[in-house]
Amino acid sequence: MITSGMSLKQVAAAARKDVGWLQRYVAGKHPELARFKPKRDSTEPQVFSGNFTSTKELQWAYVVTMDQRGITLYPLLWYATSEGVHAMQIDAEGPASYFRPHIPQRYIDRYCKKGDLATALRIFHRRNYDKACHPYTYKGDRDNYAAVIDDGYIAGEYLKDEAIVLYRTFFDIATGEKRFGHLRQLVHWRPVLNAVEFEHVGRRETPHFAWCRGYALDMGRLRKAA
Repeated sequence: MITSGMSLKQVAAAARKDVGWLQRYVAGKHPELARFKPKRDSTEPQVFSGNFTSTKELQWAYVVTMDQRGITLYPLLWYATSEGVHAMQIDAEGPASYFRPHIPQRYIDRYCKKGDLATALRIFHRRNYDKACHPYTYKGDRDNYAAVIDDGYIAGEYLKDEAIVLYRTFFDIATGEKRFGHLRQLVHWRPVLNAVEFEHVGRRETPHFAWCRGYALDMGRLRKAA
């Protein structure tokens, strides 16, 4: 269980300890994944999403993609406190991406006005799991980053010592155009960036173009463990 007194680093650690349950759940829930064979001429991934509550009462929204690279799971942990709904996307290699309550709330208010909270978070994640991150300068701070997503932009700072990217603000496409419009073309470059190989040097040193790549699913191993 996630509590309000936990630090972001502790939340990320708890999420990574729990993600194995999510992986096994996905393997058991979707046995058709084991039969997946990518089409040679296919350029767009097959995508589906869902929700899961683990035995430790952690709430997950997840996205699974199937493409030429294989099967990839993108986990998003979410939890509520008196401040609002917090969300954190974790990654097998890179830092965790944390979204302050302001971001999910603005997104839900704008795009998910009907339905339950779990469904709204699943929609939020499905629309935003694949990010193209890029440095940007804000008040002279070199550790600020903007992420280009389908519905706009999110901006924040990289807490390198904690291996967490702390996103503070959501901008829709119209409001973010003046500040981040020059980055919009990165949306179309995401498949290329995701395919770029990088040296595996630990979470803190993972380059920004390799953030948010999710977890590769080994369906054979997971189904045996399920």
